[in-house]
Amino acid sequence: MDLYYNILSPPSRAILLLGEALHLKFNLISLDVHRKDYVNAAFKKINLQHTVPTLVVDGVAICEPGAILIYLAEQYAPAGSTYYPPDPLRRAIVNQRLLFECGTLYKCIFVYYSPVVLERAVPVETDRQKLDEAVAVLDGILHHSAFVAGDCLTVADYSLVCTVSMLVLLKFELAPYAAVRRWYERCKEVIAGYTELTQRAVRMFQKWMEQENGSNPRKA
Repeated sequence: MDLYYNILSPPSRAILLLGEALHLKFNLISLDVHRKDYVNAAFKKINLQHTVPTLVVDGVAICEPGAILIYLAEQYAPAGSTYYPPDPLRRAIVNQRLLFECGTLYKCIFVYYSPVVLERAVPVETDRQKLDEAVAVLDGILHHSAFVAGDCLTVADYSLVCTVSMLVLLKFELAPYAAVRRWYERCKEVIAGYTELTQRAVRMFQKWMEQENGSNPRKA
């Protein structure tokens, strides 16, 4: 399986961590943002959306991270695994959490922080309010369960914990969200390889920011 990824991408890290848990070996192809690998013609032929992560299995490209996580869990998780539970109702909850991550939380983080990180623009207060509301929703979910889709670790936790790690990296204040903080620490303990991979991403982010600042005179 070819996995096109970038370690700075939280969804990419979620795939890598689930792959480690399932003892999978990907053919890793890292895409460099500075070389604009995301938009080159060769990659667009594989994925018209030119997004990461992209998993290619037997010539078929799977492009959305939630779809990749579900495929890997269904295809490779051992019998009795909780990663993607067999019960349709429990699966619906996992699916909802995955959709919340990509359609609400990740989107709110991207909208609020992208101008700040990339352009050093003034944050937009309404965007911050939407982000606070999204984190509050996650906190509410976690008031009643150990993990985001119940009391067992699922693919939704892999997806959401990597996204929340981006909030931590960007110095978002999690203190008001006690349930999110407890869950985040719990995931760090039970997800194999989480700390090492996240530390690699932090170092890469710092290096990327140095390159961005050095190459853009507006940021000098």
